[in-house]
Amino acid sequence: MNTQQLKCFVLVAEKLNFTKAAEELYISAPAVTHQIKNLEAELNTTLFIRTSRMVKLTETGALFYSEAKDILDKMIVAEKKVKKLASQKLAVLRIGCSSQTELHTMENSLMKLKEEFPEVCPQMIIQDYFLLKSLFDNRQVDIVVATKEMLEDTHDYIFKKIKNIINYAVVSQNSPFALKEELSFKELYDVPLITLHPRLIPFQHGNKLQELIILHGQKHFHTLCEHDQSAVLLAKCGYGVAILPEIYIPANTQGITALPFTDKQASIEYGIAYHKNVKEKYIKQFVKNFTEDKAI
Repeated sequence: MNTQQLKCFVLVAEKLNFTKAAEELYISAPAVTHQIKNLEAELNTTLFIRTSRMVKLTETGALFYSEAKDILDKMIVAEKKVKKLASQKLAVLRIGCSSQTELHTMENSLMKLKEEFPEVCPQMIIQDYFLLKSLFDNRQVDIVVATKEMLEDTHDYIFKKIKNIINYAVVSQNSPFALKEELSFKELYDVPLITLHPRLIPFQHGNKLQELIILHGQKHFHTLCEHDQSAVLLAKCGYGVAILPEIYIPANTQGITALPFTDKQASIEYGIAYHKNVKEKYIKQFVKNFTEDKAI
């Protein structure tokens, strides 16, 4: 499958006319037909119903149209971005984190960066810990906000610790637990738990609390969430108690209460990391801004 095939397909799908599509692409109608036939052969399906009177998308063709259009639109946007970067000599700062909640902690640092380096365009990359680590290892991300344990077997990087983090129980303000100042895990024996998918949880090897959560899940129902904000939302609506690292708990806690556990749990070193020997001043400046901002 290539770009020309997608362009031919999308134009024919929109105009339902091979000749008009060919005119817009400045190629012959037989060339358009050839591209469509090759695409259909590659996909092993028929995309159009063609008669002497009409051209019509098949059900498969209609489904494929939205996907093909989306691919071409993204290619156009990417091309424009690259041309803009090349013409304006802009730089891209790729910042990785694992949650939407963490994005909000970067607001002040990004505003300072804008003032200090207006030519730098931040690109925010939100991925699970494992993919984020892979991107950082392969230098496809300049900076990651992560735990130190996550980066243990990564080489040639500098880690700036911000704080030690622990897990909290997030409950609805309507929950009886909301009146407490702290919570024992034993109190949750018959309570539905809301947890994150393991790939979203910061590396916590040897954490006793995580072991208790696993044991609880062997006997009771857990709601497993693919997103930190969905876990907070479900807890807020009373579907159970969410157990989350504090970095995933929003600053605006309206409607929820975050309770520390009385159970002993290992704290995790949390901070920001970047590659050694970077020459770009804006990378070090963002790290400095972020570290100082979090220290206040």
